[in-house]
Amino acid sequence: MVTWIKRDKNDIFAYSWGEKFFKNPKTLFVIRLSALVLFAYALLYGFIHPDPSKNHFTTAIFWSFFWPFFMFLSLPTLGAYFCSICPLAFVGKKIKKRSGRALKMPKWLKNPYISLGVVLGVYWGLFYAFPSVFSQPVAVALFYSFFTLLAFAFYFLFKNMDYCAYICPISAIRNAYSRISFMWLGSYESACKECHTYECAKACEFGQSPFNFNKNNSMGDCTLCMDCANACAAIHYKFIGFGGSLYKPIKKARNVDVWTYILLFAFMTLTMKLLALNHTSIGKWFFWVWLSDWFKGKLPHSSLDFEALFTLLVALLFTLLLVKIGFEEAARRLGMDKKELFRQVGYAYAPLGLVAAIGVACTKFFTHYFHSVINGFIEAFHLPFSYIHPLASPDAHWLKIFAIFDYIAVVWTLVLLYKRIKLAAPHSDRKFLAFLWLALLPLGYLFVVLL
Repeated sequence: MVTWIKRDKNDIFAYSWGEKFFKNPKTLFVIRLSALVLFAYALLYGFIHPDPSKNHFTTAIFWSFFWPFFMFLSLPTLGAYFCSICPLAFVGKKIKKRSGRALKMPKWLKNPYISLGVVLGVYWGLFYAFPSVFSQPVAVALFYSFFTLLAFAFYFLFKNMDYCAYICPISAIRNAYSRISFMWLGSYESACKECHTYECAKACEFGQSPFNFNKNNSMGDCTLCMDCANACAAIHYKFIGFGGSLYKPIKKARNVDVWTYILLFAFMTLTMKLLALNHTSIGKWFFWVWLSDWFKGKLPHSSLDFEALFTLLVALLFTLLLVKIGFEEAARRLGMDKKELFRQVGYAYAPLGLVAAIGVACTKFFTHYFHSVINGFIEAFHLPFSYIHPLASPDAHWLKIFAIFDYIAVVWTLVLLYKRIKLAAPHSDRKFLAFLWLALLPLGYLFVVLL
């Protein structure tokens, strides 16, 4: 164990403010406790006030505060910081210390695709199929209460924090998209060479080995809880630039990460873009709009949103088709195994979903998120202030500036594609042809954006 080390300038633990805010146990305890109180109160408020006309607080906390903070603010910048203050993990560690259980979670549950399936099917699937459900406070409270009880059951029964790694709906997103952030947790190799106690790994309740993060170019299931950083001074939390790990070889590249980028792009970014197109002058030519209108006519009283479901299906088929063609043709030209090419180069698609969606989030901050959260707090805590109006109307022309994130996402993806193809096939003379095929997805999205 190291008790002191000379830190690099890009290590925020080298500065008192960085150490106090991101590492200090007392500070983290206060932040985690505050998040827990807010989470619990929002759930309780949802059950006590189920009427959506009298309860804007519950939906605002979960859909306009917690979710945007995780997806669009902390994840692309600090990484998995949201998980470090997660109320469920905070309580989960307390449960584990008192439960005394030492059961191993079954291998069939240790599947990261479970998390991805849950967030795509249970969250996004319900969101598109029954959009009105998530506007009901009691439905939101039930939704999060279910996952809270499920998490507590796993914490009580099993000895590790495996719920966070495999079952939690945001774990697949966390692991995949934290690579976009400009921060990186790791260790000083000079100190680790002589280490024989491995205090950082022993302190990690997620079974991670921080001294391998730099070598593997992967932080695995790290949630930035900072237990390792408090166990050994050799742990660093460095500024490495946006997506720094994506430009280097990844020893433990995972298919699930690449599928997370691809599927979340289809479910979130592309579907929302197509839904907006449905209501433009060219929307009347889309076959899925005709199909949804036909179903609406046949089933006028159905609670299903046919337009959203058919648009999602089109976005998914469009994405999978371009990915299939791209990797098959690129692999043939590079003379590589398609699966290995997918695993190594697919990480280049990381910015395409999340960065493009940041523009939508910024727009919604001014048109919905900000006033929704503020008014929710005023309502729930009976604050002596008047309700505020949105910062901007949805048709404000200046909001179009946030469309720049679409172009940033496409350009960044194209740059990463070429870089990762060079890493995967450094000696091939057909790298540019492979690049053109793999660029089908970002260029296809660019076409939709230009429409």
